[in-house]
Amino acid sequence: MKDITDLRVIKTIENIKRGFEACIRQKTFSSISVRDITAAARINRSTFYKYYEDKYQLRELLVKSTLGDLANNVNLASFNLENKQTNESLNALRKQLEFMYDHKDWYLILWNKNMELLIYEDMVRLFERRTRECLCENRKGTETGKEKELSEKQELLTRLFASSAMTTVKWWYEYSPHMIPADVANIIMDNIKFGMHRAFEI
Repeated sequence: MKDITDLRVIKTIENIKRGFEACIRQKTFSSISVRDITAAARINRSTFYKYYEDKYQLRELLVKSTLGDLANNVNLASFNLENKQTNESLNALRKQLEFMYDHKDWYLILWNKNMELLIYEDMVRLFERRTRECLCENRKGTETGKEKELSEKQELLTRLFASSAMTTVKWWYEYSPHMIPADVANIIMDNIKFGMHRAFEI
């Protein structure tokens, strides 16, 4: 794929993305052709091939970019859940949920079974990693400074936290899209705080 160098290129890339999105709304990835994408994007095929080798590279790069952006905007390791800085943690989560809400329509496209990928599960694993980092950071050895390994119960709790957070976000998108991020943050934070305190007790 060529480097993005000017506004014309950016506009073309966005058109291709929108064309791809329109196709995924209608049929499975395996049944979509480059011709379908270019028709939906209102560009010719030669323009598509200036930027992507094929539809597989397009899908791969779109997913990779999305997960990268999400990873940069989700940082549970910065939360301090075992002291009184609850408001600070809540505000950080709210800002991240605002980011996720801004991308709601695109995430729902990626989670569509027509994508023929398990991107929702990839996002859950991303949240698992962030939660794990949070637990490890707060359990650093007081003498050596080295991170302690999580117990089996803590690892289970980590996965439950991630699954719960992402399930809440998915429910939010699909069933209560008008709920503000602050209210969703309160729901997730209550779950995380409860589980995190349990983890530190183990």
